[in-house]
Amino acid sequence: MLPSLSNISNPRVLSDMGLAIRPQGARGFEISLSSLKTQQKHRNLTQIFCYARKYSYILETGDASVLTSLTGPQRRHAMEALTVLSKHIGCYDRWLAIRKRYSLHWTNGNESLQALERFFNTAMSLDHMIEKVKEMMRALPAIMAAVIKFAYLTGLRPSEACKALRLLNSENPTVYYYNSERQCLEHFRHPEISLRPTKKAYLSYLSTENYHYFTKVGPKTPTLAAISSACKRRKIQISMNLCRKIFASWLRKEGIQSEVVDLLQGRVSQSVLTRHYLVPSDSLKTDVLRALEKLQQQL
Repeated sequence: MLPSLSNISNPRVLSDMGLAIRPQGARGFEISLSSLKTQQKHRNLTQIFCYARKYSYILETGDASVLTSLTGPQRRHAMEALTVLSKHIGCYDRWLAIRKRYSLHWTNGNESLQALERFFNTAMSLDHMIEKVKEMMRALPAIMAAVIKFAYLTGLRPSEACKALRLLNSENPTVYYYNSERQCLEHFRHPEISLRPTKKAYLSYLSTENYHYFTKVGPKTPTLAAISSACKRRKIQISMNLCRKIFASWLRKEGIQSEVVDLLQGRVSQSVLTRHYLVPSDSLKTDVLRALEKLQQQL
């Protein structure tokens, strides 16, 4: 019988599983995960650990019926954790058999339907999303509102926006980050921040005026966790993730090619056209900056 993680705080259980490097309880399992997933971020390791602890009994009982009722993201996280755990304790074949028996796939086949529902969701209209962002900016301190505005104008993910703005205001020279001629932030020059295994950011157009504005935020740029805590204290919903959706929808509405929008949000299409033949127009910078100027006027 396989050992369960339900008592993972017990060093003996971890030792029996071969997971504990030293008798450090749950921390020992996290250290072991770190050695297995060296390219994962700390948050991902914590997530894997939590899901493995919650669903490890599936490897013991073989009953994965609970996974079939989970939403898409939750099921993927649970399956990822069980995959890592099963490989580490030597029962990966058993896990594969369980997956086959319960027809567990990394996607549920409903992604297109969910996208259609989101597309026609009136709560996700541009005007509604912009109003939610404005509401959050009005309620938060000025320095946090500046971070949200930065995410709004660059289309970066919330955590990326916080790190990029902190980099702009660091003591290190930013001459190799902001390209004044192209008027864009070249994120790819800082791969430790922007080129993660599954999420990437290559560049963001930013007018010279906005560049100087954001460099005045100061070295103490708030973290995403700090902004989230501030929203909770004020009993308002954190809507920073909407900035990315607004950015993409607005640029597309202003006639920017979808391939360009994808690139500005860190996605590169696998199509032969995009990878080998498509070239940007001479007016790309002007077109994007003009669209972003109109977007800024909505705040």
